[in-house]
Amino acid sequence: MVQRVEPRPVADFDDKAEIQKQWNTDPCGSSTAPEHQPGTAAFFFKVERERYEVYAPWMRTAMGFEAYGGKRVLEIGPGLGTDHAQFARAGAEMYALDLTARHLELTRRHFQLEDLVTRPVRGDAETLPFADGSFDLVYSFGVLHHTPGTQEAIDEVRRVLRPGGLAIVGLYHKHSAFYWICTMLLRGVIQGDLWKRGYRRLLADIEHRSADSEAVPLVKVLTRRDCRRLFAGFGETRIRADQIDYAHFWPSLPPATGLSRRLLETLAHRWGWYLTVFSRK
Repeated sequence: MVQRVEPRPVADFDDKAEIQKQWNTDPCGSSTAPEHQPGTAAFFFKVERERYEVYAPWMRTAMGFEAYGGKRVLEIGPGLGTDHAQFARAGAEMYALDLTARHLELTRRHFQLEDLVTRPVRGDAETLPFADGSFDLVYSFGVLHHTPGTQEAIDEVRRVLRPGGLAIVGLYHKHSAFYWICTMLLRGVIQGDLWKRGYRRLLADIEHRSADSEAVPLVKVLTRRDCRRLFAGFGETRIRADQIDYAHFWPSLPPATGLSRRLLETLAHRWGWYLTVFSRK
């Protein structure tokens, strides 16, 4: 008897092509400095200020960039080189890997302007072009939820870490106010985008896209349990949630600033938009 083999469904999107379409057109974070020419010192200064003073004021403390001076650090998905520069200024030996050529170009330019050193490599997070045990730290924030093989990428992170090395990986949080209230309830159900545009496009709209962009990047959201499964091959693992603002409950509300933002992050961080995983090999 001949066993019938069902054909595999054809994917609607080439996920890695969509990644490149998205961030070659709209480099991550560039929308926060629209008044400046990308690649200029003023552009990078404004992007950095917006990231750490407005968008994620908790981030410098949470990541502890200054603790890795003298360490060999790989960042997967450096974007505009903003976090990358924090490690480099602290004296880390930096390597940058990105699938998107525009991100590497801008990271390289950022480092030239500051007379910092990195080693940019265009490559795929699911097949890292580095030897086993190459790095003390692998850092990737807001990146690996966009690649189809997130588990493969995490396995590669573990492979290239030295024994005792640390992975710091930021991922979108499913059990967050932004996902359930702002995205699923308000946009998805009340505005009807869930059935008008479909789940993939609903989540893709989270990412900033210029008017002429047709990119539909893959966006995954994960729970703490998902993260523990992804990092099951590691030893000690700690997960924290951060990034919450009034607009996550109602989009028209102005952003929280100063004391109100600090209180919001303190009282409601468990529903924050990012889960950051700290895992030691």
